Amino acid sequence: MKFAVIGGDARSAWLAALLAGDGHAVRTFALEKAALPQRIAQCSSPEACAYGADWVLLGVPAEKGGVISAPLSVQKLTPGELLTALWPGQTLCGGRFAQETSLGAIRAGLSVCELMTRRDYTVGNAALTAEGAIGLMIRESPRSLWRGRALVTGWGRIARNLAPRLRGLGCEVWVAARKLGDRAEAEALGLHARRFPELPELAGELDFAVNTVPAPVLEKDVLERLRPDSLLVELASEPGFDRALAEDLGLHVISAPGLPGKSAPCAAASLIRDTIYAVIREREEKHER
Repeated sequence: MKFAVIGGDARSAWLAALLAGDGHAVRTFALEKAALPQRIAQCSSPEACAYGADWVLLGVPAEKGGVISAPLSVQKLTPGELLTALWPGQTLCGGRFAQETSLGAIRAGLSVCELMTRRDYTVGNAALTAEGAIGLMIRESPRSLWRGRALVTGWGRIARNLAPRLRGLGCEVWVAARKLGDRAEAEALGLHARRFPELPELAGELDFAVNTVPAPVLEKDVLERLRPDSLLVELASEPGFDRALAEDLGLHVISAPGLPGKSAPCAAASLIRDTIYAVIREREEKHER
């Protein structure tokens, strides 16, 4: 099978290497700053890269700020320019496509594989994010998780992976969630649960606060009461909490969206590869019916 890898971060570089190691033909574009095996062709245009490819692989996120995400390149490529370089019948794969891009791809006769809609990918990605967050917390704080006190906001995939892991390391963990059922589930796992309006009275006791909610649920009255030696970690996509305000308050803030691409790019690439192979198998099985 032929793969074109266009843009993306270290995960995309590892993905190209893994696919080539599996015996597939791989070409890349907008990855010139990455260390790639010599057998992988690095193309000078998206057209040359995508020509004849079965799959065109973008990063996670696939696009950012109106252009294809390519932090390892000086190239600037808009989604529209990319789509004109592709051919009907190809599969365009990546994470967090803008709706306009997905619709444009479908109109152009492409199949779209949106990684963030596949549970096999998102569950694994959440586990990698939780592991990376723990590494950040250990490295960036003078305090220990053992006997420490941590808040995790939300009860989505990342929070459900992170909070029990922190408790397993000897940390006392509070979970802030809007839904009663989510708070009940957290308590059933031996965690403390709080409603968001209760957070100001808890804030001064915390050594760590980790946000997984893409909304400003950590409001000013919470941020003002966090101790200066506590660590505040942002894992959610925008808007999240008010980072500028937190920094003005003198808090130690770490913003870490897309954490698997930094903390475990090889494992994250393996997860993407496994998801791609699963889609291929599903299509083959459907065709055989």
